[in-house]
Amino acid sequence: MKKLTIDQIAQRIKTPKKTLILCHKNPDPDTLGSAYALAHVLNYYGSETAVLCADEANTKLSFITNGEKIKETNASGYERIVAVDVASPSQLGAHEEMADKVDFTIDHHEMNTRFSDYYEDFCAACAQIIYDISVYLGIFDKLPKHFYECVYAGISGDTGCFKYSNSTPSVYVCASRLVEKGIDIAEINRIIFDSKTMGEIRAAKVTYENMKLLCDGRLAVIMITDDMKRKASLTNDDIGDIVNLVRQIEGVSIAVSIKQSDKDLSKFTISSRSNAEADVSEICARLGGGGHKKASGASLVAGTPSEALDTVIKLFSEAL
Repeated sequence: MKKLTIDQIAQRIKTPKKTLILCHKNPDPDTLGSAYALAHVLNYYGSETAVLCADEANTKLSFITNGEKIKETNASGYERIVAVDVASPSQLGAHEEMADKVDFTIDHHEMNTRFSDYYEDFCAACAQIIYDISVYLGIFDKLPKHFYECVYAGISGDTGCFKYSNSTPSVYVCASRLVEKGIDIAEINRIIFDSKTMGEIRAAKVTYENMKLLCDGRLAVIMITDDMKRKASLTNDDIGDIVNLVRQIEGVSIAVSIKQSDKDLSKFTISSRSNAEADVSEICARLGGGGHKKASGASLVAGTPSEALDTVIKLFSEAL
């Protein structure tokens, strides 16, 4: 696949085409913010756009999606398909078969499998790349307020509100320019980090009651089965951020969440976080996933939840 320069990606973006933008499954603020920010850039040059994801966005992120049902987007009739913040075909979830049709990918993951023509920059967030492209094109100051909100949401989301080690000087420069546009950063950060539904509160209770601390407390693992979700009336949105609940425990070096699919009980989604030097992206890559050194994900097929749990514990214990 061809690695694109910023001039080449800019030229492709300036060429008007009906464009479908793909997000990764279980969409977070960065993949959503990148998609909708890119849509504004493409719209500026006359492209009609739509965003598609295998999973619906959390309702609290409707300030990014404008309330659109991205899971229900009709994927037919598009002249161009672009993936943002997607490291591998498996991250497209139910739309994995579309990977061969992707014209180009814009991503920031070091473990990107480069399944299409790609433009990459190993920066804090994919949304920061969209910002850089808008600056290169000379249109940063000409875009609507929603563009700045989307870029900020993506950067804040992937830097943990600027508290992670990926918060480089360039991140703060970008954030400063976005703040100058008059966006309400306090409200955006409140929605992303401090707004909890009752379902998320129930999910926290289930998480703390069922988590496992291993390797002398350095490895924290939480398995959420379909049965547990039904008994606690939990949705996929409710359990979306449980990995960070166990990551916050003092002494934990690696945190892992395992979520059983409610559509296929043999499939499990893995999210991992590292508070140490352990590279969780390498571990997830063994399972066909990927991401960043300190934040990565993968999928796993197993006969039972116990089998999936044993596999995950073995892999991550070895890393410690």
